[in-house]
Amino acid sequence: MTKETYEFAENIQRGILYLIKSDLGFLLQVLPMVRPEYFEYPSHQKMYTIISEYHNKYKKLPSDDVVLEEAKRIKSSNELFSDYKEEMVQINNIDETALANCEYYLDLVEEFAKSAALKEAILESVDLIKSKKFGQIEEKIREAITVNRNVELGSNYFEGIEERWKRLTDEKTTPRFKTPFPSVNSSLEGGLNAKELAMVVAPPGVGKSMFLANQAVSSSLDGHKVLYISLEMSEDKVAQRLDSIFTRIRQSDLSAKTELLSERLDMLSTMHKVGKIWIKEFPTKRASVNSVRAYLNQLRNYEEFVPDVIVIDYLELMTGDTSMPEYQLQERLAQELRGLATEYDLLVWTATQTNREGKKVPIITDAELADSYGKMRVCDLVFSINQTENEFDEGKARLYVMKSRNGKGRFIVPVKVDYSKLTITQTDASA
Repeated sequence: MTKETYEFAENIQRGILYLIKSDLGFLLQVLPMVRPEYFEYPSHQKMYTIISEYHNKYKKLPSDDVVLEEAKRIKSSNELFSDYKEEMVQINNIDETALANCEYYLDLVEEFAKSAALKEAILESVDLIKSKKFGQIEEKIREAITVNRNVELGSNYFEGIEERWKRLTDEKTTPRFKTPFPSVNSSLEGGLNAKELAMVVAPPGVGKSMFLANQAVSSSLDGHKVLYISLEMSEDKVAQRLDSIFTRIRQSDLSAKTELLSERLDMLSTMHKVGKIWIKEFPTKRASVNSVRAYLNQLRNYEEFVPDVIVIDYLELMTGDTSMPEYQLQERLAQELRGLATEYDLLVWTATQTNREGKKVPIITDAELADSYGKMRVCDLVFSINQTENEFDEGKARLYVMKSRNGKGRFIVPVKVDYSKLTITQTDASA
């Protein structure tokens, strides 16, 4: 593999080294992006190695004397120590005006690191293509393109208590995403938050997609922008479902009442601050989390649409690293969706299937999850849709809250299901 080295002028490379050895903030930003071999000269390579290893061990910057002492120890037999001493003088004599704006040096380092990482990922992908390990290729490319100098050190628990609670209670900075069910919202102290993953569990044909459509409408009526990703229905079919849920017009009547449909949607827009809904169909088993990530960037760039909520219908129809067993893949997909929610500061809703026992038990719990229990671990809210044949005939069902990271779990919410209008509403007194 061809070794990538800086093509910057000598004094630019010296300037980078000067900032690395004298500015802790600069070092912390470039540490994830700089490798010793990127420097053109062996003396620069060894100096950077000494500085970074010293910092890793002692959590501070070494003095010039320490750098030179360590250089004496690790230099090769054909190198002169006097060359290192002269190079240190050259580095320290860099024109201070050239160092006044370290942002320029950071930009150079970041751009080079991205380019080098991407080239390396592409070269490594050649062998992966031959073995059809496409999931690993996606992972390597994603890691390469996300190389950056951002340093997020978290927060000190014992400091900034008032500011922290102000953030937690300020609705502008911490939006609450409601479900369509008051009892669930009450247990969550208002609803879900951004950077969270919620999941609905049900056997085939029991209403996963219907629930996700109701959730999309509920979020829109609360003023949130929603992206609905369908992996089995066309965009028009999803829109047709939303038509009935928004307007309460029967599915069978929609084609004959398009004028009424438009009137009711216009009326909703005047009564509520309705958030936009964008619908996107991906072929079944062709969309990975990286596909969703790329699509989010397209929406932002071409439509200036940045969603608050993403609905993915549904988990098993996504794809990823096909070399993994299915149970590992589903857990990995759930982890990546949770990561996507954090990365883009939004809420992700999805659904998953039960195993065969899910049709037989009165209450679906985590024991009936198909293929992977691990996919539930990273979720913030999980509930199952439970329905007997009699309940189906009567338009009834029961939601069972299997997991709630931020509120009460293990309780049942009775709901009414109107299959003609595809609505799901809570029916007990608290609703």
